[in-house]
Amino acid sequence: MGHATIEWVYVGVVIALLTWVGAESWNVERIVEHVPAEAETIKVIGQQWFWTFEHQDGKKETGELHLKQGVPYKFELVSKDVIHNFNVPDYTILMDAVPGRVNVVWNLFDQPGEYHIQCREYCGFGHPTMKAKLFVEPQTAEAAGNATAAPAQAPAQGENATSTATAAPAGPPGTPLTILEGSSVQGSPDFDPDTLTVKKGDKITVTNKDTLPHTVTSGASPSDPNSAKQFDTSIIEGGATADIETTNIAAGEYPFHCTVHPYMMGKLVVQ
Repeated sequence: MGHATIEWVYVGVVIALLTWVGAESWNVERIVEHVPAEAETIKVIGQQWFWTFEHQDGKKETGELHLKQGVPYKFELVSKDVIHNFNVPDYTILMDAVPGRVNVVWNLFDQPGEYHIQCREYCGFGHPTMKAKLFVEPQTAEAAGNATAAPAQAPAQGENATSTATAAPAGPPGTPLTILEGSSVQGSPDFDPDTLTVKKGDKITVTNKDTLPHTVTSGASPSDPNSAKQFDTSIIEGGATADIETTNIAAGEYPFHCTVHPYMMGKLVVQ
């Protein structure tokens, strides 16, 4: 067999392989895009540096997403600023959220539990902390209720947090700590006061006057080994409040930050 004939055999093999790979790729894409008719729609909004989820019934969640086991969900991904990437590693979900475009991916979650959501596209300073939690709740109503209640009381980071935070103050407001409007812009005034002094046992009432969600979380940054171990409000939506109880916090000085915008920093002094 001459060299020319051998070369054409190689060319034929390569063309056949590329044709097969292309056909299989098209088939996978077709399957992924074939969203079940009964799928519930979740709008996923990415922005620097957090995730917001809007359910089909109008319910909104920030930093957490609660879904039901065995139900197909269609995710419509959008971005308010730069390119992000919606990734649920345990379920191999990976899809870009691009400004001005709606990308779609769907999935059925067959195992109840808590899973991580993260951004897999570098999107700026806060990219490493652009995370959320996915709670897949069991089918039974009673178990689903328990699964919903437990995460709502859990701190956003670290299971050793000793403070409590609520969506609204219970009883009279405590010592005020304000998250200022525009604080999400790096370099702008953020917490008022920057250093808050209280007595052990005092309650602190945090008011978010910004339009974006924030947290008040102990530690110098999200990467601090002590992050959230003293207190953590979890996500506070714009215009909302949360309480921090200091009964179980020892006297001392504690830096705190916002996990959504880590350049926002302050200090709590407990006497």
